[in-house]
Amino acid sequence: MREFRSWIFLGLGLLLAGLTGLSLYGVSQDFGTRQAAAASDTAQVVVARSEIATRAVLTAEMLTLQTYPKNLVPAGAVTNPADAIGLTTLSTIPSGAAVVQSQLVAAGGRSGASVTLEKGKVLVAFPTVDPLTIAGLVRPGDRIDVLATVTSGTGELARKTQTTVQNLEVIDVLIAGREGQKTSSLTFVVDHQVALVLKYLRDTQATIDIAVRSRSESETAATTSVDLGYLLNTYGVKR
Repeated sequence: MREFRSWIFLGLGLLLAGLTGLSLYGVSQDFGTRQAAAASDTAQVVVARSEIATRAVLTAEMLTLQTYPKNLVPAGAVTNPADAIGLTTLSTIPSGAAVVQSQLVAAGGRSGASVTLEKGKVLVAFPTVDPLTIAGLVRPGDRIDVLATVTSGTGELARKTQTTVQNLEVIDVLIAGREGQKTSSLTFVVDHQVALVLKYLRDTQATIDIAVRSRSESETAATTSVDLGYLLNTYGVKR
């Protein structure tokens, strides 16, 4: 009788062991399937190891690969570092950010300012001593208008003040010279004609002031030139 019971317990043990094995096999298969599905939902994307400046020529040391969920991969993302090495950046790429094709240009290893200029545009520097610039209140990214007072003809109505070139984006503010003798220049990207206008205003020693625009205003402002007659008529100044 005891021997019979032993065989029963042995059989039950073998049965339970078999069921446990089958269960573990099913779990492992399910885990493997989920792993494969997760792998198929991700992609390797080239990212910046640290911040990459504008007009930098990319090297292998600047780049690394990072796994992204496919639904979060930016449009045009570079997936092979070899496709980016040797190209020049058109804008700053933050540390850890994906590198996308629209940020790069094949410039033959060049890194000068001409790399980021559109065809028909030029980079110009505009020296100015207006108070806002001297005080450091004009920063890269600001949009400004150039207010100019010029002399035309002779007599009391010869001097006229007008808003000239409008809505220029400040690319950089250049400071040169020693303390107490510093000069400031604003840099803009403009077309060839506007570059000539800015040069004329500078060469004729027109009195220049800079007006910083609201970031929400992009339209050209319609203004009337101001001279002595305008002030007298508008504000009722008696002569």
